[in-house]
Amino acid sequence: MFSFFATRGFKDYVKTARGVLDRNWMGAYTRPSPGLYPHQWNWDSGFIAIGNAHTHTGRSQRELVSLFSHQWPNGMVPHIVFNADALGHYFPEPDFWQVPDGRLTSGITMPPIHATACWIIYERSKNKAAATDFLRFMYPKLLSLHRYLYRERDPDATGLVTIYHPWESGLDNSPAWDKPLKRVLRDENKLPHYDRKDLRQEVSPEERPSDDAYDRYVYLVDLFRRLGYRDADIRRECPFRVQDVLFNSILCRANRDLRMMADLLHQDREEIDNWVDTTTNAISKRLWCNECKQFEPLDLVTGRLIHSATADGFMPLFGRAATQEQAQRIFETLDSVSFCALHQGNCFTIPNYDMTRDDFDSRNYWRGPVWININWMISHGLKGYGYVEKSDAMKRDIIQLPIRFGFHEYFDSRTGKGYGAGDFSWTAALFLDLVHEYYAADSRRMDWIKHLKNNRLKAKKILNDGNSGATTDAANPASDLMDMLQSLRTRFWDTHRGRVDYEALKASRDYRHYQKMAAGLRHFDLRSLSSREEKLAFWINLYNAIVIQGIIDLGITASVKEIPNFFSKIGYVIHDMPFSPDAIEHGVLRANRRPPHRLFRVFGKSDERLTFSLDKADPRVHFALVCGSRSCAPIRFYHADRIDAQLDTAARNFVNSSEVILLPEEGKIVLSQIFDWYKIDFGGKDGIRRFLLRYLETEETRSIIEARWPRMKLNYLFYDWDLNH
Repeated sequence: MFSFFATRGFKDYVKTARGVLDRNWMGAYTRPSPGLYPHQWNWDSGFIAIGNAHTHTGRSQRELVSLFSHQWPNGMVPHIVFNADALGHYFPEPDFWQVPDGRLTSGITMPPIHATACWIIYERSKNKAAATDFLRFMYPKLLSLHRYLYRERDPDATGLVTIYHPWESGLDNSPAWDKPLKRVLRDENKLPHYDRKDLRQEVSPEERPSDDAYDRYVYLVDLFRRLGYRDADIRRECPFRVQDVLFNSILCRANRDLRMMADLLHQDREEIDNWVDTTTNAISKRLWCNECKQFEPLDLVTGRLIHSATADGFMPLFGRAATQEQAQRIFETLDSVSFCALHQGNCFTIPNYDMTRDDFDSRNYWRGPVWININWMISHGLKGYGYVEKSDAMKRDIIQLPIRFGFHEYFDSRTGKGYGAGDFSWTAALFLDLVHEYYAADSRRMDWIKHLKNNRLKAKKILNDGNSGATTDAANPASDLMDMLQSLRTRFWDTHRGRVDYEALKASRDYRHYQKMAAGLRHFDLRSLSSREEKLAFWINLYNAIVIQGIIDLGITASVKEIPNFFSKIGYVIHDMPFSPDAIEHGVLRANRRPPHRLFRVFGKSDERLTFSLDKADPRVHFALVCGSRSCAPIRFYHADRIDAQLDTAARNFVNSSEVILLPEEGKIVLSQIFDWYKIDFGGKDGIRRFLLRYLETEETRSIIEARWPRMKLNYLFYDWDLNH
């Protein structure tokens, strides 16, 4: 599956990531890293299984089967499963945990990402029968885990489960735990002796939790073992009892995926439905902080929210537990200088802690760095709520951080430098997952091929033929049509998220009125467009409108590639002449330059449409034309009186998006294929340099390009033709 993607310049990095996972594979599970983490970790295995699901389905399944083979009789899945052959290099190990029946596990759990991982494995499996058997095996084990959480960690049926240790959150030394941890270890004489073996590894103590924090962690473990790991006793005596946002958000998402499994396996889902509803409502109502504009953990000891300003507060996006209004307010916080805003330029998104806080530390564990798994989940959550631009920017950082700085445990949110353990498995796994999902297209191309068999247009389709109703007799149909386009854009084109609500648009009364108005263009005098600015705005907006109408009228559901030569097969008649999107782009806007990979220009010397070609190609139009796909420009409406400023904005946003990735350590820049296809419009390689220098927003990036450009290698990203809905 990598063969197509590998031609885009990432082959070596894919190989490196695969090598990390291979070296950490222990035969039945994957250790997080060779030195610091020699055993099997709970949620690590979930993320690793997700990354392996694309090419090593069997390994991804064995990963989870191995973990759940150590599930406790009460349903709990421990946060560590110890390797008997690797004991002596980590603390605390089984001799300290002293769990019942001499199990080689810890006595606490972690966020239950496993049902989500299992469902992703099923979705990505080519052998659905075998994948269904895997789900059938895992389903009762997953159900038992979720029942444990609701029975023992939420006995009052609030919909929110409780964690008893910071390690259970997965965010070990997050600033969120500072206040509740102060209640722990009132008497230091009760602290058992221990030896911090993590500080003997290759990791600097400055990157690890403090000794004071570790004392409190150890005290809690000692409390649990003294109480025999009986949940009822722990609930009564534990000084650390928190309903965490991340834990419950992941549980909420896992419930939804478990429900999908129940449907597939024809299992009763009433119990799971109740979990989905109660946890969704509880997160939305009980963990929301209106003043903070994000979600916060609830301290059950004090009964108050913990105002922590961490990325934990964004996780209900992943759990799909936020209302649309809450999602918008979360986005305002998330996309700010506190968490590295879009195009901010001096940081990597998203740090785990508010960058404006005095105690922010860009290199210390969970107190400021960028974590790949957190960004992976939040980016998926943002995408689910429609915030595609920010989601893509996060994916860009998930790609470039490991490439530039190595496959580390976490990364400096200011410089990008890798910290913590090296050769870290979930970093490699989620990098591979993103490469496949975001750029690899093999499986989607197969779907397009299926559509091609049934959707071949043998003749061009004129979309403004007037069959939808009477044509307009307006004095200036072009002006009226532009007004209508702007109205449709306001209602159905989400410019911030870069998508179109095609279904709602198709069903609207305004769309039918637009179709009638478009028919009036058949006799519109194009010579009335006198200025360059009028022509640019008219043709760009019209191109975008034709593409959107073509997608609707032809019933496209997955990609414009469903229709061979889509951009030349549809069009409008204007001034009694046919104009397809190809004719508009290459014939008019590009001054009749030859389209990429074609032998001839769109307009021949005797073509009367040649009269309306612009005098000069403006490369900025490539970031204004909407091709109905994810990798093309976001949808905007262009005005003649400010067209140049709008085109500058479009170019600047695109150049500073995930479609341009600078890898200075590799002497390489990875660009959208637009720069390859239209190299002549940009003025060749040196013209691309000048264009990037004009629009890149960070001084450091501009300086690197200026200094290294002659030796810099250009690679190009796969162009994602999936529909932008």
